[in-house]
Amino acid sequence: MPTNPDTQTGVAPVGTAHRSPALIDNWQDFRIMVYKFGPNEQCLRRCRAIVPVILRAADQVTSQGVRVLYEHQNVVRPLMGWWQFTNRTAQALMSLYDQGYTVEAAPLMRNLLGHSYAMNWLADSGEPAVVALTDYWNEHRRKLAQNVNETWNLPEPASTPSAEPVPFANPESEQIHRRLVGELKNFDTMVKAYGTADVYPVYRHQSAYSHTTGATADAFLIMDGDTLKFSTEPKGGAASTTAERLWIPVALLQAAAAISPFLVGDPMKPTIDRAMGDLGLPASLLNLRRTRPLM
Repeated sequence: MPTNPDTQTGVAPVGTAHRSPALIDNWQDFRIMVYKFGPNEQCLRRCRAIVPVILRAADQVTSQGVRVLYEHQNVVRPLMGWWQFTNRTAQALMSLYDQGYTVEAAPLMRNLLGHSYAMNWLADSGEPAVVALTDYWNEHRRKLAQNVNETWNLPEPASTPSAEPVPFANPESEQIHRRLVGELKNFDTMVKAYGTADVYPVYRHQSAYSHTTGATADAFLIMDGDTLKFSTEPKGGAASTTAERLWIPVALLQAAAAISPFLVGDPMKPTIDRAMGDLGLPASLLNLRRTRPLM
């Protein structure tokens, strides 16, 4: 079915080719089937079908080994790790949803959204983002080691990464670094930097099921008049994960589009182009560019 990525719709006539004029009262009697990306059964079927296609293409790329230009190797290193993480997370999500797990899978959905978006951020920001990621990760490891050493009785204290500050060529470089670290630490800050603040509510909704909140309790509680009942399965059933199932291929495509141009031959591009067309998604979803400059 042809699709229009700008309007996110595709149209195909249904049963009109041989219809007798006597059956047509006016132009409105021509019925068309309209496809639109969104929470509908037709789109859901397409999403379920396209996810394995994307994952198989990614497996084929990595199983054959990848070639990377020397100037891209520092950026590709974390990108490749995150790419494997997003692909496996998507596989786990599909498996959990198919088994009937819904709210229990929310932490994985949150991870998928965050990592696919961060891959775009890393690809767009380049080596300064790699430095920011390394600095932030070292900070986390230092705090973890400190916490372990303060609370555990170990024969030898846990080793900690170097606390030496990152060297900067000038004040502008330091400012860029601090801004990048801030974006990495706070997903809301990151998405706003790319003019996509509307992504954060989706992430925040998943966060409610990733922490100890009332949401995880309420999922199993039902008010029947004045009677409080509980369920052994979360409310909503499979219908409650429709939106999440739609997000899975979008996240996979964003992740693939972030790393593929850094690999010799841009090997994921044919699969990305086909999937975007099949789903009727606009090209503007991929390879986002920041709207808020670093300086």
